[in-house]
Amino acid sequence: MARISAFTMDGIQMLTCRSCGEDTLHPERYNIGYNYCMDCGDFRAREERAGWCIAPIAHKQGATLVTNRNDLKGLNKYTGE
Repeated sequence: MARISAFTMDGIQMLTCRSCGEDTLHPERYNIGYNYCMDCGDFRAREERAGWCIAPIAHKQGATLVTNRNDLKGLNKYTGE
């Protein structure tokens, strides 16, 4: 469980973020399963998002999830590889 802090924002007692250690975690965020404040959550989401992309691979195939950058380079039909 997150540590309850003495810091309040607009009369709401904030919790301690597990990532940065600051008292910036809103209790409603914690109640829905987040252990990180908005700033740390945004940073973690950007890190996670940087690890994958969706690319159109072939005609009428649709989009394909690609998680390996080398696979993505090899799938480009214009590179000649």
